Amino acid sequence: MKFIKYLFLLLLIVIIGASIYIATLDGNYDIKSTKTIKAPVEVVYTNVNDYKNWKEWGPWYEIDSTIIASYPEITSGVGASYTWTRKEGNGSMKTISLIPNKEIIQQINFGTGSSPEVYWEFNKTDDGTDVTWGMRGENSFSEKAYFLAQGGVEKNMKPMFDRGLELLEQYILKEMDKHSFDFKGVVDYGGGYYLYQTTSCKMDEIDTKMGKMLTTLINYVAENNIESSGKPFMLFHKWDVVNNATMFSVCSPIKERIITTGDVLTGFLKPQKTFKTIFKGNYKFSDEAWLKAYKAIEEQELKAVENGESFEVYTVNPHDTENPAEWVTEIYIPIE
Repeated sequence: MKFIKYLFLLLLIVIIGASIYIATLDGNYDIKSTKTIKAPVEVVYTNVNDYKNWKEWGPWYEIDSTIIASYPEITSGVGASYTWTRKEGNGSMKTISLIPNKEIIQQINFGTGSSPEVYWEFNKTDDGTDVTWGMRGENSFSEKAYFLAQGGVEKNMKPMFDRGLELLEQYILKEMDKHSFDFKGVVDYGGGYYLYQTTSCKMDEIDTKMGKMLTTLINYVAENNIESSGKPFMLFHKWDVVNNATMFSVCSPIKERIITTGDVLTGFLKPQKTFKTIFKGNYKFSDEAWLKAYKAIEEQELKAVENGESFEVYTVNPHDTENPAEWVTEIYIPIE
């Protein structure tokens, strides 16, 4: 009996001692991971800001198949939230503050007695966006005991953040590459006046030349209080594949003829019958869009005008959104 009493007393001393040790541990923590994601800051921020996207890259879905997420009406912005159920318990998260394209602060509840703060930081870089994902707070007694047995908070949480940022980048890059082609067929294009700049260059210089010329036109329109009648477009005059050369004009449509000075001129696009294709996606798929447009013309037994000046209108362009998956280009090919 004495042995049992001594054993019980020893266990009691160990329990009391362990409790005192755990209680005196610093429960404050701030665990975070940072990764450079090769995507515009606007795209990364917008994705993280909407909880409905989290199911596509949340690392916890890889290790727990019992998680079921539920969403209210508002899932992005301040006041947004979502909840989840799983075999080991329920939880919830809500957004409490944000600075667009800079920071998101959220509060998470695991049902363990504490509500740590989850935070995101977004910083634009030359290579894309530096994304920091972290969590800070103070563990309750039971949480300190749990994480002590598991080797600490950082050992449990940091690998999760690392994996989550990796999956986030994979998902965003995949989404940014989405593109589609919609062949509208024969349409009568009304034409009209436009301001323009013209250049000749090698084909691999098109993007650089176009960007500078478009900026010049946009600034010219703004500085001279000219009212634009539509989205900018590119008019192709020559396309010489053999010599890798092209001549084109970057244009801004206007309502009436304007007498200009300097290197910005006024032109007129005559009304004509065209074959219209709507291309949605990154400009790196532009060649594919044009090839498929000409193929569609052939399949519909139509004939493109020989040496006709085709053009493309940038209905939604990088000046409207940084997400290339949302860019919309209307391709017009003159037909007989």
